[in-house]
Amino acid sequence: MICRKCHQNVTDAPYCCLCGAKQSDIPAKQKSPKKRGNGQGTVFKRGDTWVAQKTIYFYVNEQDGKSKKVRKYATKYGFKNKKDAVNYLPLLGLQENRTAPKVIELWQQYEKNSLPKLGKTKQTSYKIARRRLEDLMGYRIDQLTTKIMQDVINDQASSYYTAKDMKTVMSHLYQIAIADRFVPSNLSDYIVLPTLEEKEAEPFTEKEVQKIWSAYADGEIFAGYLLLMIYSGMMPGELFACRKDMIDFDKREIWGCGKKTKIRKKEVPIAFADCVLPVVIELCETVNGDMLQPMYKTDWYEKYHEVVKRIGIRDLPPYACRHTTGTEAAKQGLNASTIQKIMRHSKITTSQRYIHFGSEEAHTGINAIKSTAKNQNV
Repeated sequence: MICRKCHQNVTDAPYCCLCGAKQSDIPAKQKSPKKRGNGQGTVFKRGDTWVAQKTIYFYVNEQDGKSKKVRKYATKYGFKNKKDAVNYLPLLGLQENRTAPKVIELWQQYEKNSLPKLGKTKQTSYKIARRRLEDLMGYRIDQLTTKIMQDVINDQASSYYTAKDMKTVMSHLYQIAIADRFVPSNLSDYIVLPTLEEKEAEPFTEKEVQKIWSAYADGEIFAGYLLLMIYSGMMPGELFACRKDMIDFDKREIWGCGKKTKIRKKEVPIAFADCVLPVVIELCETVNGDMLQPMYKTDWYEKYHEVVKRIGIRDLPPYACRHTTGTEAAKQGLNASTIQKIMRHSKITTSQRYIHFGSEEAHTGINAIKSTAKNQNV
């Protein structure tokens, strides 16, 4: 490049390296604007972690009555990334006058304001999770570390789902603390959950259903509840909510005890098969009170497992009855739309999850495909 002033051959640069003249045809490099103004603090990396630091000025009174300006550095160490350190800068200096709340105090706030807005099932799950988190309740929220929380969850959680509920509760409490600027980030995000081991749902086999019928015929009245759920697709929760006056014996329908959606409860009845009508009638006549099933939920589940063992069938969960409904309906050749109406699902894809075919059905199905070869011996 030829300098515009001294006309010497110099390197490309905004200014001449010989005379210092600015070269108008080469723009000077623009400095990036500051993201944080003076007095807002700085962050820097030390080792593997980040540090947030801010200069704080305050005045102290001297013995001669004059005030003296004093400078002090407020510093916080141990952030995993730069973003968390930057988010913490506004809190530096404030914590000297404020004490972060304990976890129990945040839970009390959450329990009063947010928890009542959730469904009853979620409320129960989170209250159980809170009891499992008892060892954390005495800590201040800013004193917790991921290791402390992880150790408690590893020790107290009995499954993936209980650990997930514990993590979710801590996340809600952190959100309250972040909103009040007691902590800069949600440390519960770093909690590692155990591996989820999903077991595929199973239906009862035809032989097991026959054993249930035999047990009912021999006087095991409780087996009637299993038959009702199998021949209607009824969920256990719907059985618990069913009153006798909800049953239309002539139409073989049950109205008003549907679960999970308002449409199920008000607009879509539970249809049950003709073969199970005598069972429903006997249950209504045998059981006292207005409810079709008057036992407490926990007592009913204990009775259920006791009965299936006595009958001599697999101890599957009660929801296996509903999976049996979908599977047997598919075996009878009913189309997907009809199965969807029986199961009362809004999507056919949901109904498909209730259909379980084994290798025997797979061979039967594949052999049903007609051969188009002229010589089938080929």
